[in-house]
Amino acid sequence: MIVITGATGNVGQHVVNELAAQGQAVRALTRQPRLEEGRPNVGWVSADFEDPKSLASAMQGADRLVLISPAHRRMAEHQMAVVEAALKAGIKKIAKLSGLGAGPDAPIRLPQKHHAIEQAIAESGIDYSFVRPNLFMQVLLGSVQSVQTDGAIYAPAGDGRISFIDARDVARVLAAEVQREGRSIVEITGPQALSYAEVARTLGDLIGRPVQHVNVTPEQARSSMLSMGMDSWLVEAFIELFEVYRAGHGATVLSDNVKACTDVAATSLIRFFSDHKGLFARAA
Repeated sequence: MIVITGATGNVGQHVVNELAAQGQAVRALTRQPRLEEGRPNVGWVSADFEDPKSLASAMQGADRLVLISPAHRRMAEHQMAVVEAALKAGIKKIAKLSGLGAGPDAPIRLPQKHHAIEQAIAESGIDYSFVRPNLFMQVLLGSVQSVQTDGAIYAPAGDGRISFIDARDVARVLAAEVQREGRSIVEITGPQALSYAEVARTLGDLIGRPVQHVNVTPEQARSSMLSMGMDSWLVEAFIELFEVYRAGHGATVLSDNVKACTDVAATSLIRFFSDHKGLFARAA
């Protein structure tokens, strides 16, 4: 039995689908129980990162765990609560969704938190795989409305190139790694490092009308996100991340690692946009 936390998120939903399609028994955790589909191999279980009893119950009878949780000011506490429950239940392997750049010298909060969690897992003695992806292509779906209305993607990215990766590829790597024995750290990206201006031109060529990147300032991005009600900690994490990208530190290409783990080539940006082309069509 493989437990998956964050099972309804960008990556988690695809991990559920991948493992179920392989015939693995899956226990998918969510705060809201889902009585859907009656699909083979998947059982949906209600659990909450803030409720240790629910986590302990969810781990019973399982031997492997895919550890995913949203970026959050209490991300470390949330994930360590899951790890503690998993260790007590006798889980043998944890595949954790981490982030590219996680490490002792990480300069910003998200990779710092990921590294702290990784370190605690490693020190526990359990087998692990730490899967460290770059920025998800799915982030670009947040620009659907602005592409429809303004023909623009707004981001404080400067000219920095980013090797975006499809969350579906991340899920495939996690699904493969959780079934392997031993310990590993897997850093993965998409096959190209592109600036936001290049991303915009790629999308525009596909949909047949101009799309441009509008390079907003960090202050403008912060104000916009706060006005939408985003948590201030998450807003600052986003601003920090794009500071790293503007400085050119998101351009490493490690797509061969996706192929090595899954036997499937990493998804290109044009393929990703083709799969979601209808979303970017101009509103009627």
